[in-house]
Amino acid sequence: MRFSAILYKVNYHRHFQRIWKRQSKLQTPELKIPEELQEMGVFIKDAKEILLETKRFPPAKKSFVPLPIPPSVFDQGTYYFVMHGKIKVSESENQTLALTKTISYQGLPSHLQSLIGVESLPNQDKLVQTSLLQAQVWDGDQFKLPKKVDIKNPGYNFKRAYGTRHKKKVSGLLEKLIFLCDGAIGKYPACLYRDKVMNAFCDLNIERNGASITFQMPCDVLVTSDKPLKKFALPSEVAETEKQDVPNIFPIKPTLDLDKFEEKPPCSSITRFNNRHIHTLFMAQKSFGFWFPKQTLARAIAACFSFAAKEAQMKYGVDIKVLPEPISVQCVYMDIKSFNFLAYQLNTLELDHNDGIKNQVKEYTIFKIIALQIHS
Repeated sequence: MRFSAILYKVNYHRHFQRIWKRQSKLQTPELKIPEELQEMGVFIKDAKEILLETKRFPPAKKSFVPLPIPPSVFDQGTYYFVMHGKIKVSESENQTLALTKTISYQGLPSHLQSLIGVESLPNQDKLVQTSLLQAQVWDGDQFKLPKKVDIKNPGYNFKRAYGTRHKKKVSGLLEKLIFLCDGAIGKYPACLYRDKVMNAFCDLNIERNGASITFQMPCDVLVTSDKPLKKFALPSEVAETEKQDVPNIFPIKPTLDLDKFEEKPPCSSITRFNNRHIHTLFMAQKSFGFWFPKQTLARAIAACFSFAAKEAQMKYGVDIKVLPEPISVQCVYMDIKSFNFLAYQLNTLELDHNDGIKNQVKEYTIFKIIALQIHS
């Protein structure tokens, strides 16, 4: 508040002195026994005879409950980890390789490399370009898209764009490319014995170096067949993995970035398909958030391991460790910029240590999608 000239003139000291002179001492009035009580013969006692001023009451002892001690960071509690499709691992594919006891190689297996270019469609390049335009350019949706962010220049403000959502672009392109693949190989009788499972999901529990890990990996399109895939690696190549080392990410643990729970998450029952052998996984990175290519690769490796391990449990039992026969799985994963291929071979589920035979995965980038622009 603003002090005015009148408030400045008020002398609070003299005002306080007048009040203190009048009220500093309590004036006790003389006590008189009411006449009514005297007529009734009520005996009045002096309060000093009952209450002694010198009497002291012993202080009551207060018992304080000790505060709970917070858990120490050195205490190793029992936690359960969950790996799902939205987790971005910090150490990219090396962290997933260490988590699944897998060794990575570049290139495709020889018998798959020989199949490239064997089958093709008339005007194949034109059909692929048309599919790309239909999924990303010719769609009539006009939704408000998320704001763009430049990693090298975060302060730059992009103009807000409208168009087709990222999820619809990627899923639409994947659907159209699968349709072209069906048209190219539909003449083979073996294709009649294959099924497609849309939006498949794998729920798997394993033990890795004493930690309980649950894989909850999705798959956009799962192709199953009546016969298993051939082995991607020879027995001699599998035996050589005993001398090779799993990627070492020390001091980081492979369970970094995984969701951690104090209670074990429930695991769904084993799903049975008409064709029980897993053939190919088709996965699309639909989230608009920025993913490094290595993080997308790590997600695909985790999905291949989980589906292959689930098939091993369906064949040989839930407690299987040493597989009688390796299980091979193919995976095609893509995002808005690239189209990649994986060949995964599950050789063992003995994940308590890093010694012995390891699992194998081979990586191959088929092509990179070129962004097309239409100018008016």
